[in-house]
Amino acid sequence: MMKSLSLFIGLASALAAQTIREARLDPKQAVDLPVSREVTTVMFPGPITAVAGADMLIEGGKQSVEVEEGTPLRFHVSHAPGSNFILVRSLQPDAAARLTAIYDGSAYVLNLRAVAADSTASVIFQPAAQVAAVRVETPPEPVKFSPRIGLSLLDRARAYPVLAKSLPKAVEGVTLRAQNRKIELPDVEVTVQEVYRFSKEDAVVFLLRLKNTTDRTLDLAPSTFAARVANEKFEQSIANGPRSLAPGESVDAEFAVVGMPDGTRNDLSADNAFTILVNTSRREAVATTEPTAPAATEAPKS
Repeated sequence: MMKSLSLFIGLASALAAQTIREARLDPKQAVDLPVSREVTTVMFPGPITAVAGADMLIEGGKQSVEVEEGTPLRFHVSHAPGSNFILVRSLQPDAAARLTAIYDGSAYVLNLRAVAADSTASVIFQPAAQVAAVRVETPPEPVKFSPRIGLSLLDRARAYPVLAKSLPKAVEGVTLRAQNRKIELPDVEVTVQEVYRFSKEDAVVFLLRLKNTTDRTLDLAPSTFAARVANEKFEQSIANGPRSLAPGESVDAEFAVVGMPDGTRNDLSADNAFTILVNTSRREAVATTEPTAPAATEAPKS
C-alpha cells in the first residue's frame, strides 16, 4: 500500500512539473519558453504560416531533414505546413535561441532556453482581447411614455416663458423654435406657433392654432394629430384640442411626439419644417322650416 502511494505521489509530482501555460498573442512582446529534451507544444489559434530560427533543426514532420555532420544544433523544431502548432525540444544543455513564428500576418518571438527540469509542457496562445471603442458620452435611454409624462410635457411647453425665468431647472435641455408657419388643410388652417424639443424625454411638442375655414361646423379628432417630415409620419403620443369648431372659429391645440412606437429614440429636431395632420369632418347642414301661422277661425254668428 505504501509503495503504491509513493508511486502515485511521484507521478503527481512529475505531472505538476509539466507546466501548461496560456499566453496572450502580442507581436510586441517576446515569450520566454523553457524547454527540455521532452517535447514542448506551442499552440496558436489558427494556421501558422512559417517558423524560422538559427542553429535549429526545423522540419515539416513528413520527411527527414539531412544535417551536415558537426552542425551545432541547439533545438529540434517540428511544424507541419498549415498546422496551428509547433513541437520543440532541446538538443544541447544550457542552449538558448530565438524562434520566430509567423501567424496572421504578424511575427511572434519565442525565446527558447534549455533546462534540465521544470520545462513548459505546452503553451497555448489566446487571441488578444478585443478593445471596445470608447464612447465619450452614453446616449440617454428612451423614456417609456406614460400619460403623466405626456401631460407634464404639454404643461411645461405652454408655461415655458414663465418657467424659463422662475424655474429654469424645469426646462433644462429644452430647445424652443418659434415658427408661426401656416399650413392649409382642406377644412382647417393650422398655425404652428412654437415647437419644443425635450432632449431628456426624446419628445417634440407642437403648440398650434386651429381655424375652421368652412361654413360648416367641423368635428375634429385630436387623437389623429401627426407631424410629417418628407415621407416620415410621426403620430401623437398625447394630444389636447377641440372636438369641434364652429365656422370661422379659432382655438389653440397641442400635441407631443415621444420616442418611437418600437421604444427607440426619434431624435427629431425642432428645426424641421413639419406638416401637421389631423382628421376632420363637416357636419351636415340642418334644414329648418318656417313655423306656419294657425288658420283664423270665424266667430260663430249669433
